[in-house]
Amino acid sequence: MKQLLTPMKNKIGQIFAIFLFLLIQVYCDLTLPQYTADIVNIGIQNTDFNFILVTGEMMLLMVAISALATVGVSYFSSRVSSGYAKDLRKIVYTKVLKFSNHELNEISRSSLITRSTNDINQLQSVLAMIFTTLLFAPLLGIGSIIKAFELGTDLSWIIAVTFVAVIILLVIVIFKVLPYFKLIQELTDTLNRISREILIGIPVIKAFVRQDYEEKKFDKVNKEFYDINIYVFKTVLIMLPLMTLIMNLMVVLILYFGAYDALNGSILTGDIIAFIQYATQVVTSFLMIGAFFIILPRILVSGRRVNEVLTTELTITDGELDTIKPNSTIEFKNVCYKYPGSEKETLKDINFSLKPNKTTAIIGGTGSGKSTILNLIPRLQDPTSGEILIDGKDIKNYKLKSLREKISFTPQKAILFQGTIKSNLKTGKTDATDDEIRNALTLAQVDFVENLEEEVTQGGSNFSGGQKQRLSIARSIIGQHDFYLFDDCFSALDMNTERKIKENLKGLSESSILIVSQRISTIMDADEILVIDNGEIIDRGTHESLVENCEIYREIANTQIDTMEELL
Repeated sequence: MKQLLTPMKNKIGQIFAIFLFLLIQVYCDLTLPQYTADIVNIGIQNTDFNFILVTGEMMLLMVAISALATVGVSYFSSRVSSGYAKDLRKIVYTKVLKFSNHELNEISRSSLITRSTNDINQLQSVLAMIFTTLLFAPLLGIGSIIKAFELGTDLSWIIAVTFVAVIILLVIVIFKVLPYFKLIQELTDTLNRISREILIGIPVIKAFVRQDYEEKKFDKVNKEFYDINIYVFKTVLIMLPLMTLIMNLMVVLILYFGAYDALNGSILTGDIIAFIQYATQVVTSFLMIGAFFIILPRILVSGRRVNEVLTTELTITDGELDTIKPNSTIEFKNVCYKYPGSEKETLKDINFSLKPNKTTAIIGGTGSGKSTILNLIPRLQDPTSGEILIDGKDIKNYKLKSLREKISFTPQKAILFQGTIKSNLKTGKTDATDDEIRNALTLAQVDFVENLEEEVTQGGSNFSGGQKQRLSIARSIIGQHDFYLFDDCFSALDMNTERKIKENLKGLSESSILIVSQRISTIMDADEILVIDNGEIIDRGTHESLVENCEIYREIANTQIDTMEELL
């Protein structure tokens, strides 16, 4: 939990101010019952109106100071708790950006969303409660107990009995709701996951008329979430009438036994009133503490979940080297890869090189490991065995930033960010000029953009699949890189557009190009084509040599050539 406290380091001054205002507030609240007792015992008893007036003015002054102190506590506690949540969310976000695919498989994306929002909000709420309640309640409770004893009555046993009754009630409630807090957070994750799946899969759900099925699936989890929350809050809220009953019984007992003491002359009427006020403050203080301990299990669950993100050990870390010379070569040497939890290797003994001014292509069936190879180059994943070398040095020895700055990666799924055409293209090169952006758009055959400030909605939903792919390609080629990786990113393009883009890619001189595709037209002019089947390179060569010597490649080529001839 140490990392959860890191954002608090720069807030010591504000915390000190909170504590100072709390002391002032508690002091003022503790003096009020004594002033009340003095008014009754002295002012009213002696009909001294001047004393009553002066004491009343002092009470008003204490109330005013207490109110100002309360405002100060609320102000600084809000700043500390909000600032803590902001800083913690930034730390979590920064850590998640360093996650590899392995960590993202360990902690689901829907869970990461919940942890970055709901769980951190829970921690923010409890931090504010600590400053306004948990620190205030013990000070007020202890001070009230001392003040009650100073009155010199024999009624203190009533406070002790009330305290025991309150503790028993709190323990019962805590043990009843404790097991359900973790379940609530897990169900929140599940709700987020199902909602995310439904929102992303709306076209598929409508196409297969699965609305009723998805509604039932969501309603099942939603109903379970509802039922557990209702049970928890019913159990917690039943404390309010019970606590009110206990406090009223306490007042009745004080009045009953205090009346006998007053008749005997062993206690003054004002002291009984003051004792009731102090006893009420004691019970109220423990109620505040009890309320905190009731929600504490939920907070601990949220803290553990956020801490799990912060303490997750990164499988992919920086090396020591920060310089990669221009026009380098990447070599795969006996590379194998197995996904975590899988018994079967996805890649086996992969050997090939990416050389400057050469285009290498990879083709193979679905699930043969093509995209996995591309993910290994920018170290989105690391091989389980073998080496990937840059000029003879393992890529693990290089800093991730230095490595990835040399690589341009166009993923299989075109991903656009909400903003404008310009902001999306600048993701590829932050200092790109308007002319560079327009040139990249031209090379990627983006002929549908008239204004660089044209809006891009979330996920690029205002563009078609082919348009998004061309924008994604434009973003990839806008910067100068040594290695260009294209992961089946031409699949939504017609063959004429694809041919023009590939012609333009020849202008990326001195760079290495690696293309993954299932279309022969995309890769047939590559300098070397690797044919992959079941994670192994079964053959390699040019298009002509593979058509002649590789049966699998020939079958793919014949099938697609026949299709192209039919289209023509």
